[in-house]
Amino acid sequence: MMVVVFSYFLWIFVSPLNWLFGSWILEFPPLHVIIIDTIVYIPLIWRLVRKWLEVMTRRKGGPTAGIDTVEPGRALPESGDEWGLATRPYVPEKPSLITGPKSDIRESPFGLNDDFFVKMPDIDTGEEIFDNEKLRMRAMIRSRVTTGNWINKRVGSRAMGSLKSSGAVKHGRPIRSRMPNREIESIHVTSTVLAAIARTGDAQHLPIRITRGDLRENMFAGRCPLTIILVIDVSLSMKGSMEEVRQLLERIEGETRGSKDRTGIIAFKDSGAVEVQAPTTNWNKIYRALGRLRISGLTPLADALRKAFETIQRERMRNPDIEPFVMIISDFSPNIPLAQSVGPGDSQYTPVQDLIRTSRMMRKAKIRFAAINVDPEQSRWPRFLKRPYHEALELAAMLRARKDGLDDPIEAVLAVDEFRRSFGAYLVARAGGGRAHLSRELMKEKSILRTLLHTGRTRTRLREEDLREIEAYLPK
Repeated sequence: MMVVVFSYFLWIFVSPLNWLFGSWILEFPPLHVIIIDTIVYIPLIWRLVRKWLEVMTRRKGGPTAGIDTVEPGRALPESGDEWGLATRPYVPEKPSLITGPKSDIRESPFGLNDDFFVKMPDIDTGEEIFDNEKLRMRAMIRSRVTTGNWINKRVGSRAMGSLKSSGAVKHGRPIRSRMPNREIESIHVTSTVLAAIARTGDAQHLPIRITRGDLRENMFAGRCPLTIILVIDVSLSMKGSMEEVRQLLERIEGETRGSKDRTGIIAFKDSGAVEVQAPTTNWNKIYRALGRLRISGLTPLADALRKAFETIQRERMRNPDIEPFVMIISDFSPNIPLAQSVGPGDSQYTPVQDLIRTSRMMRKAKIRFAAINVDPEQSRWPRFLKRPYHEALELAAMLRARKDGLDDPIEAVLAVDEFRRSFGAYLVARAGGGRAHLSRELMKEKSILRTLLHTGRTRTRLREEDLREIEAYLPK
């Protein structure tokens, strides 16, 4: 009601009818002009309110969903329910384990006060990860590579990226033609002429008339530069795995340096994540960022994903055509949730629940995603199930889901304590639309980036025969 009254007085002062009768805008009009404004305002506001009510009553979600309306006709009870008693049998609704209490991985860590999440993590405090002298030496080699020395690749290949792509934009070499669905970037002359001949059925009479429906555009294939975000776990649980992290980063540096691939560094520990280096092609800056990293503290994995998501969104604002690729290098044992999901005095934290939510944000944003586990104990799953790491974990989760009568493998992971502690990489990859990898398996590949990009496009398809085959080896 207040909205209607306020809009009425606003209409009186700003109505264009006032100007027709000699009154200025924002000037109180005479009585006869007010009467005319009121006559015009009443049907307008009546139609507007009716339209608003129609829209609100059709909504299925949101704060105005389920608005009470009076249905036409007499208010009679349904047959069999004259006394107002429930006639349908009661079926208890099974709560989802993905957002239930099972997503609490553990009690709150000991010794955390209320201002723990207010402070930013100190990246420069803790045990040193990389030898700064070795980083300085590699930076010198990097500078010689940029001048054209000590490099085995062709000079022209340094201007390319790591992602193979195809499209109508003039990038790469033409491979085929197609019918345009937008503005034409480059016309494929041969296909256009053949389409016009096929339409008319006459190739003898010249000139050949070409219509808009005959036009075909070129499709180009080439390599696009990636925007790689390396999310590195520098918590205390990674102390025994840092040698594998060093080797992995050296391989990635060897595959991306000299190209247009941009690489950024995000480190996480204690209360959150910090962007140590924004995406850049200059590996000297990346070496300086890596030299700052120190090991200490807890594992806020959910906040690391949130920080990577914010970095990608910022880069997309600068250039909407970037190809983002997030690589998480961790042991995937989260114990710190997002700061906004923790209240003062909470006795239980929800790090896994926040991890699933942030992973689904990455999937919704269509960000390429890879979870690289550096825990050496995880290699027992591929050996036992004789499959790649991601498929082995998915197969184990599906078998447990079948046994417990669950619908989603994620629920099976959250329902089993052992799975929740060791299936973190699969949980992140499954919810984020990526794949989980073992660092030791990736080090055996000829090209790490090529393997991650190729497997990221494929989807795991486990057949019924796979489940029966594995069930035969499991104890009864």
